[in-house]
Amino acid sequence: MVVVLFGPTLGRGILSALRPTEALLVPTESGELQELTLVTLLGFDAIPAILEPDLVSAQVASDWMDSGEQVLGVSINGDHRAYSVPMLSRHEIVNDVVGGVPIAVTW
Repeated sequence: MVVVLFGPTLGRGILSALRPTEALLVPTESGELQELTLVTLLGFDAIPAILEPDLVSAQVASDWMDSGEQVLGVSINGDHRAYSVPMLSRHEIVNDVVGGVPIAVTW
């Protein structure tokens, strides 16, 4: 679920259109309380998980990945995986089996 915080006067038209779900009071740097409204932009399970990831070699991945692209790495029982952070940002979860162990990679 993606949550966006709006200040009390910012985006009032947007808030009414999106039907805010909850208001929070949080202290500001000056110590005053400011009301923030949580707005749900995507519903439950709106971002699909990757259930059966397609795996490629590091050499093939280097053809389409940026050289400085961040990855989440997992090594279990001699089996190694690197999950692209930009890809995880679009899907948020990958269900996989690494080294015979079922895992969930989340971002």
